[in-house]
Amino acid sequence: MKNVTALALLTSLFALPAMAAQDAPFQHEAGLKYSANSEEFGDGTWNANYRYYVAPVSQDNGPYALNGFLAQTTNIGANYSMFDAADTDTFGIDGTYVFDNNWFVGGEYQRFEVGDFSGNLYKLDAGYYFNDSSKVAAFYVDGSDNFESVYGLEVRSFLALESTSGIDLGAMWTHTDNDDIFNVNADWYVTKAWSVGAGYEDDGFDDNFALKTAYWLRMSDSFSATFELSKVLDSDADGFGAGIGIVGRF
Repeated sequence: MKNVTALALLTSLFALPAMAAQDAPFQHEAGLKYSANSEEFGDGTWNANYRYYVAPVSQDNGPYALNGFLAQTTNIGANYSMFDAADTDTFGIDGTYVFDNNWFVGGEYQRFEVGDFSGNLYKLDAGYYFNDSSKVAAFYVDGSDNFESVYGLEVRSFLALESTSGIDLGAMWTHTDNDDIFNVNADWYVTKAWSVGAGYEDDGFDDNFALKTAYWLRMSDSFSATFELSKVLDSDADGFGAGIGIVGRF
């Protein structure tokens, strides 16, 4: 019930009058998001996050959802998520340092609590921005004694288009003790605010294909609402995924 009540309060913020947005630069970004399956929408996950960029980030550079990625600048962030249905809380901090020669290194720490059990995860990554909208990176993840370490490679590139905003492409390979996991993703940004996309994952035991769409509703330079819908095809899971959030930039 408290999830439904809080979600109603979050939704009511979208009724605030919209003001003209001028795409002013920002260095601080804070967000609050609620995600759930449509079959059990009251049993979803809350996520709060904050990120600081050492240099101003342009909101005029590509789609709004990708401004941080396209900025290619040093940043640090923190996040907290809560999933009451599974009695799970997760706290995390992360940061990325970008060198003048376009190489970067990053680190992340996550602490999770599931009922009476708790653990830690650590991630290190390093990579290179090979143009103004693309990167390649290697990563390593380890954690508590009962967590098996994994490592992998990822590549991401945003291709700007003339008639629409562009296409965000990504691929990732992850090696585990059990098998290799492959992920590919493509999001077509019809405008700076609206995208439609597809994703595919193969973990060696099963594979999933998903369709998704997202919209970034600009209320002002400092305030936006976000909406997401997704559906996993050829899956035993019923319903579809949905997310609604608010983002503040200043």
